Amino acid sequence: MSLAHKEDGKKWIQTTVAVTCMIIGYVLMSFFETLSEWFELESKVGSYTAISQAVSVLVALGVFTYIMRTPKTANFLHDVYQEAIKVVWPDKNDTVKHTIIIMIGVTIMGFILGVFDIGASWLLSLIA
Repeated sequence: MSLAHKEDGKKWIQTTVAVTCMIIGYVLMSFFETLSEWFELESKVGSYTAISQAVSVLVALGVFTYIMRTPKTANFLHDVYQEAIKVVWPDKNDTVKHTIIIMIGVTIMGFILGVFDIGASWLLSLIA
């Protein structure tokens, strides 16, 4: 059962792009804060914090506007959404079964690699 429907596509795409742009804005604010600490910009530039936050918000809004207004990008995101709603997720039993199989496989491979490591260490200790 899918939470998304074909008619909800535009909403989901806009929400995803908006959240991504918020993350971009946050990363830019963190970047400008780091630059401020490195180069002591707050003491050299008046209102550095306000300027850096305004630039971060404007860049995020610009990215959102560019993505949503460019037909090629909007069509690509629509196609991605159309393919994503076709995904059939496994049920709980399949997920648990595959998880257990993967855990057993990783444990066996870890054991094998551990034995090889111990053997290689032993052989190198004979040489040295």
